[in-house]
Amino acid sequence: MVTQASKTGLVVAPVLDVVQRLRAAGFAVSTGETLDAILAVSAVDVSVRSQVRAALKACLVKVPGEQRIVDRILDVVFPRLPIAHDATHEPSSSAGSGAESDLADALARDEEELQRLLASAVDEFSGTEDGRSVEHHVMRTLRKLDLAEIYRRYLNQFGHDSSDLERSFNTADAAEAIERLQREVEALVVERLRDRIDTGQEKDLQDRAMLKASSDELARLRSAIRPLARQLAARLNKRRRRSRGTLDMRRTIRASMATGGVPASVALRKRHRTRPDLVVLCDVSGSTAEFAPFTLALLHAVHQEFHRVRSFAFVDGIVEITDALQNSPGVLDPRHLLDRRGLVAGDGRSDYLSVFTRFLADYGDIVTARTTVVICGDARSHDRPPAIGPIRELAHRSRKLFWLNPEIRQEWNTKDSHQESYSIHCDGTYEVATLRQLADAVAAIA
Repeated sequence: MVTQASKTGLVVAPVLDVVQRLRAAGFAVSTGETLDAILAVSAVDVSVRSQVRAALKACLVKVPGEQRIVDRILDVVFPRLPIAHDATHEPSSSAGSGAESDLADALARDEEELQRLLASAVDEFSGTEDGRSVEHHVMRTLRKLDLAEIYRRYLNQFGHDSSDLERSFNTADAAEAIERLQREVEALVVERLRDRIDTGQEKDLQDRAMLKASSDELARLRSAIRPLARQLAARLNKRRRRSRGTLDMRRTIRASMATGGVPASVALRKRHRTRPDLVVLCDVSGSTAEFAPFTLALLHAVHQEFHRVRSFAFVDGIVEITDALQNSPGVLDPRHLLDRRGLVAGDGRSDYLSVFTRFLADYGDIVTARTTVVICGDARSHDRPPAIGPIRELAHRSRKLFWLNPEIRQEWNTKDSHQESYSIHCDGTYEVATLRQLADAVAAIA
């Protein structure tokens, strides 16, 4: 019989493993919260994975933005039950087609093979050349794939002698795998439709993905930045004029004496608008080198919204480029930024931890309670440690901290991207894959 004391002893090691991983990811987990988590897990049925996860998240998740990061750590420490590879449990080839069997097997074991099979299925069955809605092409593909047969074959890969508890896990896992397959098919259909639109008809230039733009399109985007900057400045000026101030009740009542107590005119308090300082930190490594100059050009075009603007470019070193922007009438050539001495300090791959640590050491005094900090970059570490500590320190020192990411949102938090870990400490995170999205983000920040 398992006593409560022995049960508590069993859960201590995995709970401490979770806490250590959370702390390594930048979470502040106190000793008290750790003890609460151990007691919470001891109070539930530890054989039921969902109960263990719910108990841990109740003790360790403090804000909604942390949910996904904690989920990923729990997946590592408390993985799903492994799939049996015994030849006696191989799915029968008598029912269904080979495609269903291959997909079920790839869902369980081989991500690359799954992508290849799904891409082939979408190309063969979706009919994206018809130009219908995404839902139409997704349903066409899924009807051909026979999800019920894939679900059955996926379940058959588990051992047939499983306990009732294991079977419930397996069923939930199979259902989640089918949902994942549907999401993958939808993403592939969206990609096919986007490619067809891009090649078949002219898109609005401001909606073209900047990281995928050709050299000709980039040249046209540079010529479009000036009128867009003027439009943005006018838009912000109109917004400023529209905001007239709050009601001054005392002056309104006093003025109403002349009209028998009827407030014929309303008195408003004058707005004393404070303009914050702005510090811009732009990643100019790799493909983001083409994106950074557009961001800098738009932010400097609305400099009247800020008291002082200072700009920095970084790769694995960091340099100030405020003077270059003040002397440039339009969008800087990325090569002019990369020529700056000290910008590339090592192998030329972005290093957020080293760069932001250096920035705080050399320029940290310019970030105060009246400073808005804007970071522009793809948040990719290139397998280096993430800059959780420096980002937290920047958020603590500054008035506001914003992040502009030129990658589409679906690519965030994939491979070596740490965008979600950074976003926890930001006042706003914006997808700025296109010039229109970038202008909207700058307007929101200003």
